Amino acid sequence: LVPGDDVIIVFNGKRFNYQVSEKKVVEPSDVQYIDANIGRGEQLVLQTCWPPGTTFKRLLVFAKPK
Repeated sequence: LVPGDDVIIVFNGKRFNYQVSEKKVVEPSDVQYIDANIGRGEQLVLQTCWPPGTTFKRLLVFAKPK
């Protein structure tokens, strides 16, 4: 996923549309990017391991509602 990509989530039969705004690779203990956005409106944060199959770092993908 790269900035500008669409992300579609379906939950309880309802569709939610988002657009990727940025992504970051961070340390596993680094929660500042998630904490900094609390109370700043709706945002989707996808998290996975980076590089794939390891536990070295985390890839965070941020998306805003469309």
